[in-house]
Amino acid sequence: MKKIILLFTAIVGLASLQSCEVNDVRENQIFEAEVFEFPASFNNNDFSVVGRFSRDILSSDHILIYRLYGKDNGADVWRLIPQTVYFNNGDEFDYNYDFTKRDFRIFLEANFDLYSLSNEHKSTYLYNQIFRIVVVPGRLQYKRDFSDYDATIRSLGLENAPIKKL
Repeated sequence: MKKIILLFTAIVGLASLQSCEVNDVRENQIFEAEVFEFPASFNNNDFSVVGRFSRDILSSDHILIYRLYGKDNGADVWRLIPQTVYFNNGDEFDYNYDFTKRDFRIFLEANFDLYSLSNEHKSTYLYNQIFRIVVVPGRLQYKRDFSDYDATIRSLGLENAPIKKL
């Protein structure tokens, strides 16, 4: 009899647990891959800029940031950061970034005083920079090479998606 009561209690317990609902509050979060464009200048801001997502991304998601390097036969050339810029005198600096589910920060790290850059180098590397921020859903389990911006956008199904401005 005790076994029957124990079995009945276990069945009722399992049935009641299956009817429970877990309501995850996920309003204002990004669930799919997205791409944003972010213009920035690194001046009088400790060589760091912060951008905010229009909605939170999931904590399992990742972001990739590409810098517009130039043009080749009229096509944009994007480089994945972190990226190092080398100068002939041995100086170098890196474009780098970090992020949370709400925002991202792009910053420069150098082995010299960035304020000492020539006006030409400041114009080329610090002012009016264009970045593309790609949100990569964490649920994607397969490995891929993200170094090619165009291939990344195609593999995420974003080639025809509008690029949103941040």
